Amino acid sequence: MSESIITEKLINNILEWATELKHTAREFARLSSHEQAHVWNDLTGDEGRRRTFGTDGKEYFTKGLFEPDDLVEKPLKDLDDEIEKLPSDQKGALEKAMQMSKDYVSSNFRLKFLRAEKFDAHLAAERMALHFEEKLELFGEEKLAREIIQSDLDEDDMASLSSGYLQVLNGLDFGERKVIFYYKALSNIVEHDCYKHRENIIRSFWYVMNVISASEDVQKLGVVNVVYNLGGMPRSGIDYEKSRRLAKLFKAIPVRFCSFYPCIDTKFWTIVVETFSVIINRFLLMRFRIIEGDHEEVMLTLKAVGIPSEVLPVTDESKLLVDDHLKWLARLKMVEEAEALEPPSKRSRAERELKIETFDPESISNLCKNSLSCYTVG
Repeated sequence: MSESIITEKLINNILEWATELKHTAREFARLSSHEQAHVWNDLTGDEGRRRTFGTDGKEYFTKGLFEPDDLVEKPLKDLDDEIEKLPSDQKGALEKAMQMSKDYVSSNFRLKFLRAEKFDAHLAAERMALHFEEKLELFGEEKLAREIIQSDLDEDDMASLSSGYLQVLNGLDFGERKVIFYYKALSNIVEHDCYKHRENIIRSFWYVMNVISASEDVQKLGVVNVVYNLGGMPRSGIDYEKSRRLAKLFKAIPVRFCSFYPCIDTKFWTIVVETFSVIINRFLLMRFRIIEGDHEEVMLTLKAVGIPSEVLPVTDESKLLVDDHLKWLARLKMVEEAEALEPPSKRSRAERELKIETFDPESISNLCKNSLSCYTVG
């Protein structure tokens, strides 16, 4: 099938409601026109394209992304009020974290949750409370009031993280948003295991999502998700309890999920996706769009909806590539080790990002080669 034919088909269909999920089509029809417009904006990435740059090189946002002081200050106060209103059994971990370190649960930290919820203070309070409940369960009280770094992950966690089944793509989508890539629905396959224990991939997911949540662009624009389920089935079926746990984390991390594109090529994966659509929350359900076809058709479809398919870490035979992902992890590890000597509070975000970019690529590559957990699947 030619690219022009697929593109024309997509313009008419792919960003319209996915007819395969009829139960969600009914839910979408019940949304107000205002809510439907929000769904459409998330799918198309209009906000990112409305950004402009001045002659001074600084970035300016149109209404909706520009944040004057009064837009931030009042919601921050409202967020404190909403946290106060939460039931005590819902905010125990959050209160414990605030007691342990007010510096950690700072205004900038709380702002991430407000941005994820488009400054809805009540929803941000619920997300923040759930964030710490999940963090306490995954990492324990000792790590509750500080950032999770690679040295906090055990050997099996790092093997899962290094597997490359979960990656942040190098390219942005049409709306200038980061793209999160999931391989085979984060499942164990014949060629290689994604995780040894369920908690390994869940802790890996937590680490990756909270790393990218430090980016102001991610906070303001959100992310898009591509689930590549082509080229065979999992060795032992789908772990739906893992899917349920991940779906819960979607509501706990300070990142807005703007769209979700499951890519499938068999009836098996259709059943998996339909089951997952029942597990996820209503917000994400409205942003679910299934892409069906072979590898070439899927790549052209992703390109048509603004996803940089050329940087997807898979071969034409649907084999996974991990080299870029391992370099990214090695770069992060260097930064984390440097920050262990100099607390992050002493550096601006810009200085931190500059430090990441100025590491010698050759030394990063060597670090990957010397790592026991570095490999390429396929």
